[in-house]
Amino acid sequence: MLYASARTRSTRADGYLCRMCAETRASVWDHCHDHGYVRGPLCASCNTFEGKSSAHSFLRDKEGSALHLLGCRGCLEQRTLPRRHHAALARMHLEATERHVIRSRRCRREPWIEDAELDHGAYRFKLSCWWHDARWTKTVTVTEAATLVRKFVDQVLAAAQPTAVVPAPRTASDTPSPA
Repeated sequence: MLYASARTRSTRADGYLCRMCAETRASVWDHCHDHGYVRGPLCASCNTFEGKSSAHSFLRDKEGSALHLLGCRGCLEQRTLPRRHHAALARMHLEATERHVIRSRRCRREPWIEDAELDHGAYRFKLSCWWHDARWTKTVTVTEAATLVRKFVDQVLAAAQPTAVVPAPRTASDTPSPA
């Protein structure tokens, strides 16, 4: 349901356990700022971690974080995550795949990503390898990041329901026309 609906405002979140930690009484209704849908009740601690931590650490360090974000109907139907998480997924991809070359071999160490900025439709990351004192930049376009997000979401959904088939997102032609 939409966060702005009267039903959400009249139903107290503290009647539920936190959707993420499942240990503490919820205190707020968490919602997606991109689509406006309620994701579920969260305790103050999980809500603070989701809202105040970096998107990178939330996705990497909080178990169930991606599934929680997909509690938004808009994110689930579009197979995406809120925009603030796109750069984090591009960063996670670069940490896993990007390496510099030292003496004609790829370095085995994961690079340190010092900074990321959105500039002219692309995320520009500054990477470094402290072991070899190497520094370089890598650019990931917004379109490439959206593709990484979609692949990530599909993997999360497949892992959550290993025996179920995940339906494809709806298109305009799938919507019944009024007769």
